[in-house]
Amino acid sequence: MNIKTFAIGACVLALAACGDSGPDAAALRGANFVSDQPGATITLSFAPDEMKVNGRVVNLYNGGYSVDGNKMQFGQMASTMMMGPMDAMQTEQEYFQFLDAVETYDLSNGRLVLRDASGKEMVFNQVDELPSDE
Repeated sequence: MNIKTFAIGACVLALAACGDSGPDAAALRGANFVSDQPGATITLSFAPDEMKVNGRVVNLYNGGYSVDGNKMQFGQMASTMMMGPMDAMQTEQEYFQFLDAVETYDLSNGRLVLRDASGKEMVFNQVDELPSDE
């Protein structure tokens, strides 16, 4: 192989590597997601104009988030303090602990996957409208 062919090949590979640096964070803005978990349906909505989220498990919650490439971090969540069925309360507690540990995300084909450092995942499906608060 001559040097010209090698250089062209290297350039093509370098450009291909630059083409996809991770999920498109802008696609999160204004998007709504749900995840069916044991005892509860979790909702997660991303604000359209600021780096904030809100949702519901048993309680309503909200807080901030940041994204850098495929890295994601959630800030401290504030929530209401209502009681609910024990299994739903357990799911809510585990969810808030998981949000504190989230490190990466993937968003493709209407599916949001949040992951922590240990590889634990929580999968959400994108919806046009969130379920009612019944």
